[in-house]
Amino acid sequence: MKIQLDCIPCQIRQSLAIAKKLTTDDFIIQKSLKEVLKIATNFEEYQDHFSLLYDMLERVKKINPKDDPYKNFKEQFNKICLNIVPDLKKIAYKPNSIDEIFEVGLRISLSGNALDVMQGGILSEEFLEDAVKKSLTQKINLKNVDLLKQNISGANKILFIGDNAGEIVFDKIFIEILKDTILKDNKNDKDKITYVVRGGPSLNDSTIEDAVMVGMDKVVKVITTGVDLPGAYLPKCSKEFRKAYESSDLIISKGQGNFESLLEENKNIFFLLKIKCETILNFFNGRHKIGEVVVEHSKI
Repeated sequence: MKIQLDCIPCQIRQSLAIAKKLTTDDFIIQKSLKEVLKIATNFEEYQDHFSLLYDMLERVKKINPKDDPYKNFKEQFNKICLNIVPDLKKIAYKPNSIDEIFEVGLRISLSGNALDVMQGGILSEEFLEDAVKKSLTQKINLKNVDLLKQNISGANKILFIGDNAGEIVFDKIFIEILKDTILKDNKNDKDKITYVVRGGPSLNDSTIEDAVMVGMDKVVKVITTGVDLPGAYLPKCSKEFRKAYESSDLIISKGQGNFESLLEENKNIFFLLKIKCETILNFFNGRHKIGEVVVEHSKI
């Protein structure tokens, strides 16, 4: 995505949030912020949104290199989500038809992206269950849901690019539903879907540690983007990821970060996300509102 001026303050806030997670030393935090502001001032030198963000985050990490600052938060989030899996599966398999089960499973996956824990949401089972209930009843484009189902059924290789910790649990439920329903007769269904996590710590996004913790690796093949950015930014992604990306005839992209990085790609991509800001809303030509969870095809 080309640089949007309204995104720059958000990138600065993200960088500052990481600096504060890495240390309580005001001097180091101030130094990090000053370096990030220098980069932001020269935004015109960057070709796109993620090249600018990459340099900001790298500068913060060099000033104070430590382990994943969100590790404990993500572990707690994953555990709470795992606790409600039995209830969510009961909800998902309650309908009678495969089409209905598919839609409910998709809505559960979407509800994971709607969780605003990074915007002050309180981690609890009640909070998660409420998000699922809202997603199950929210207006959604059923034509796009059916189109996604058709594409999943007909695809040879699917690359499912995940987003946040916690949310990965909801994605796993959806993938298990796919394997139990529309992919049931596919002998190579384990090889049909590859799930993608980040290549290193990046905000509250899922990494390989989260995938192992929730058992995603037991369901499908799991790879990383090869880069610690909150999006599948192809110029920085690993050869393994790019090979998987190019060989897949269907991409399922979760969240705003992946939307921003893949928006201009000429691939068969379905974007599943909650619209959280005016900048992203503007790309949908008035079809949605801020706060909606959406299923959109790349030919928007």
